[in-house]
Amino acid sequence: MRYEWSEEYNTGNKKIDEQHRMIFDAANVLFDAVKQGRESVVLDQSFNLLLQYTNTHFRDEEEHYEEIGSTLLKMQKEEHQRLLDELREMWREKRHGSSDAGTDLDHWMERRLIPHIIKEDTRAQKAKK
Repeated sequence: MRYEWSEEYNTGNKKIDEQHRMIFDAANVLFDAVKQGRESVVLDQSFNLLLQYTNTHFRDEEEHYEEIGSTLLKMQKEEHQRLLDELREMWREKRHGSSDAGTDLDHWMERRLIPHIIKEDTRAQKAKK
């Protein structure tokens, strides 16, 4: 499955929305590498791209919420940490052969990241002191 950006995912902040789109692009690179059975070094590079960009985005997003005085900043930081931990765990399981990274990535995107963008990011953007 390819992850396509939808306008419903927009939070109203141009920088954050562009970064969200980049996370989708990085997830697509990883997903394609997994589905094509690429060598482990390519998979590792693809995963690292997704992890690094997601981590950078979460840091930038938290700085933005702090700047606007979002009352949901603490909740966002905690959720971002959980999302990153889940992503790392997914990859650990893949490396140990105990999971299907393509299916796990699909579930993480559909059940965790996209709902986070639609619900929590949008709420945090609007929850100003």
